[in-house]
Amino acid sequence: MAASKGESIEFWGDIVHFASVQFPKPEITVAYDVDANAAAAQRKKQFARAEASRILVAGAHLPFPGVGHLRAADQGYAWVPEDYRWREP
Repeated sequence: MAASKGESIEFWGDIVHFASVQFPKPEITVAYDVDANAAAAQRKKQFARAEASRILVAGAHLPFPGVGHLRAADQGYAWVPEDYRWREP
């Protein structure tokens, strides 16, 4: 996690592999999850925390621009991408 001027961003590695599948159903695992049960539990925990805190999330396996927020949707979550625009320093 990085923070500056009251804003925070968290960088995710392999918390999510397939956003379109795992955000709506965090319990879905993939072959890359060495311990499928632990991976699903951690994914659910991270998604819930990110949604509750509204923290900005960035990750390699996320849809362009790879930065956004999670919001609760049905039984899972939905990805809300950050607006891709220039910000003056």
